[in-house]
Amino acid sequence: MKIYTTPTHYILNPDCHEITPEIADFLGVAYKSMPKDKKVAFDLSIVETCSNKFFMMFEKNYKDREISLINANDKILASLYLMRYDRFAKIYTMDIDLFADKHEVINRRFSLVAV
Repeated sequence: MKIYTTPTHYILNPDCHEITPEIADFLGVAYKSMPKDKKVAFDLSIVETCSNKFFMMFEKNYKDREISLINANDKILASLYLMRYDRFAKIYTMDIDLFADKHEVINRRFSLVAV
């Protein structure tokens, strides 16, 4: 895992293609150990799939401080919206939007239909 720091954020970048429950636990510990002087964001640019435990971490920790996600792929976004975990994290499509705190992805509700 790589950790980047900016003047306003700590960015945790899991250096893997799949976030397993074990990696989700590790990310949760890393999130909680970050100093509280900045916001925390997870950069999911190379992550292809996430376990449910990773999403559940948002629900447990969103009251401590703001959690953001950046660069998530469509599968991860769809999972977040279907399970309604999107309400516990701010979601941005690019790093620039995160730093400017603009263009948050919101209200992307959809339903599954049969073909």
